Amino acid sequence: MKVFTTILASLIFSVPLLSQVREPWAAQPPATWPVIALTNNVTYKNGDQYIHSSFAYAGTGFLVNTGRDTVAVTAKHVLLIARNKKTNAVSINKDLQRWTLRARGSSYDAVEVDKLINEDTSEIIEGANSSIFERDMLVLSLKKISPNIQPLRPRYSSPRVGERVYIIGCAYADNTCLPVEGTVANKYGLDILISTDKPIQPGASGAAVVDANGWLIGVFSSITTDSKTGRNLAVAISTEYLRDVLTHKANLNQPKKDYGEMILNIALNAGAKEAIDEYRKLTAYPHMYYFYNFRSTTRNGLREAGEKLLEMNRIEDAIEILKFNTQVNSGLYSNFNILGRAYMMAGNREEAINAYKISVNKFNNRSENEAVRQLEIIQSGR
Repeated sequence: MKVFTTILASLIFSVPLLSQVREPWAAQPPATWPVIALTNNVTYKNGDQYIHSSFAYAGTGFLVNTGRDTVAVTAKHVLLIARNKKTNAVSINKDLQRWTLRARGSSYDAVEVDKLINEDTSEIIEGANSSIFERDMLVLSLKKISPNIQPLRPRYSSPRVGERVYIIGCAYADNTCLPVEGTVANKYGLDILISTDKPIQPGASGAAVVDANGWLIGVFSSITTDSKTGRNLAVAISTEYLRDVLTHKANLNQPKKDYGEMILNIALNAGAKEAIDEYRKLTAYPHMYYFYNFRSTTRNGLREAGEKLLEMNRIEDAIEILKFNTQVNSGLYSNFNILGRAYMMAGNREEAINAYKISVNKFNNRSENEAVRQLEIIQSGR
């Protein structure tokens, strides 16, 4: 029976790969598309609703036709906005009074949530141990559905670099919920990076990301900075995670391994060059991005390892890793600041000046970029 179930699930979730056709509505201009984007309206039994009274709703959601039923999907981090102060876990089912996803401007086009399918009492919403952005997607079962809302069919094949996509969200400052067009820049594990024609506005968290045929490829999660160019890119979580939820995959939300800790341990035991070689080997395999937090939205493991090495007075190893970090993450001026500080600790004023100059060229703001002041101090001989 278990083998049969596995084969059946495989067949069900392979259908979109083999038979994807263009949705009729996707052939029309985006302004004429049916209702897809919905707003999350949440109330808990204890009276909690949103983290602040200025919020009218908590991000965007949408419907998905799984082939067996219809579910609602949004971003996991909307729980930071629709905040139940009773818990810090991705757990709402016991405390939820009502969650309605509603078409903007409509009092009757709405769906009613039954429960959170991927609830996880061990997954932390906020704090140092939170990993919700690694798999930033909530999947909700429904008990009431409006026929006027268009469910999306999921595509589980990986998007191609350069592929045209649309992010359909309801920004707080925009009443239209019109799509934002973009192109796929890259994909790392579950993260799809998208270059957009115009900025994504607050409120679009949880928006559907569809391909040119109208099939769902991901859920908009956040904005990241390109490590090479410094430009902003949208981050979407791939429908691969949706498939994992629907097939009840074990250890669904296990946090990724901390690569910064790995870099530090190798550097301490074998030196910085060995640590950098291991980083290069691991990042050369796309599959490793599913297991290590190479693309954390809040952390830089190379920088963290370098800073800890400085604290331990392993200055030469710290410089090697921090210099490598400026090559991998060259778009961020702050990475050159910590390298400049490391060179100063080593007594190498010339290289420190070079690092600070690069930082200033990237961001010449005296009040916000410490490199401007550090250059003045060094060059004045103080």
